[in-house]
Amino acid sequence: MPTRKLSALIIDNAGLTALTQATQCIAALQRLYAVCAPPDMVRASRVVNNRNGMLVIAADNGAVAAKLRQQAPRLLKNMQKQGGEVTGIRVQVQVERTVPTPRSRVEKTPLPIDSIDKFEKLSKQVKDPALASALARLVARRRSER
Repeated sequence: MPTRKLSALIIDNAGLTALTQATQCIAALQRLYAVCAPPDMVRASRVVNNRNGMLVIAADNGAVAAKLRQQAPRLLKNMQKQGGEVTGIRVQVQVERTVPTPRSRVEKTPLPIDSIDKFEKLSKQVKDPALASALARLVARRRSER
């Protein structure tokens, strides 16, 4: 089977050509948006669509969306001055999927030996068998850590 360049395959397929053009349009609007919008808003939002001149911006949370809605008229004027073919701005909340950061393990500080002895004494004095058993397990676990 002869090899072909990826660009040739995209040109031959009409569906991929339309998708490529739409992606390039959104990428250009994202660059324009990054120039016209405040940097903190750009980090918390992104251009997701352009429907007949109506720019759709997705915000990471409601607070960012509210701030963008307040700034929409000024942002629209700035984008039009920069040559963007934008007739309106619509803001929607769309949380960006992020990879959760692993939690760091909390270092356990060892109990002093006299506290362990007091827990052991308490486990023998308690009348509730479930509590006595829990205290005994605590004592055994803490003694094994030493």
